Amino acid sequence: MARSDRQASPKKTDRKSKGAAPRKPAARAAKPSQALSKAPAVEVIPSRARAQVEGQERLAGQRLSGADLSGVNLAGASLLACDLKGANLRGANLDGASLALCDLRGADLSQASLRETRWVGCLVNLAQLRDADLDRAILTAVALSGADLERASLDDATFILSNLGGARLVRARANEASFLLSALSGADFTRARLKDAQFVLSWLKDATFDRAGGLVPDTFRFAPFAPLELA
Repeated sequence: MARSDRQASPKKTDRKSKGAAPRKPAARAAKPSQALSKAPAVEVIPSRARAQVEGQERLAGQRLSGADLSGVNLAGASLLACDLKGANLRGANLDGASLALCDLRGADLSQASLRETRWVGCLVNLAQLRDADLDRAILTAVALSGADLERASLDDATFILSNLGGARLVRARANEASFLLSALSGADFTRARLKDAQFVLSWLKDATFDRAGGLVPDTFRFAPFAPLELA
């Protein structure tokens, strides 16, 4: 005969019992691209654009597309993810400035002073950079395809993993400039000054070096499609 006083087995705890806090799904870390796309954009009134950015040390997410910023002083400033498509920056002073993930497609940077600037991941396609001063600038992963750099000064400038396909560098001064792992297909260096410049592992298919000065065999190191007479 079964014992009536047999001890009952302990009941299993009900995970869904009342009062138990429901588990929240673990938050997923946002990807860098998603974080940038969600970065709040700052609207700038076109007529007040110059007054709002002049002399600022840091600009992040500003929408300045088509703004007239000719001659503006942004020397030493930090620009992050700014929209400057088609903006007029003619004669602007950005010496020592840092530009990251900025969109300057079609912008006018003619005669701008861009000495010792640092560029990372910017879009500068089809921009006007005639007579601009980019001496000692460092451009990493910058898109400059179709840009006009005629008579620009690029002495001791460094281009790393950048795209200058179809860019015009006619009569540009690029002495001691370095083009590292960059794409220069169809770039035009006619009459450019390239003393001690180096093209290292850069793609030079259909690039033009007609009457360019300072070229020697050591100018092109492992550069595909380098001029046959100098390769």
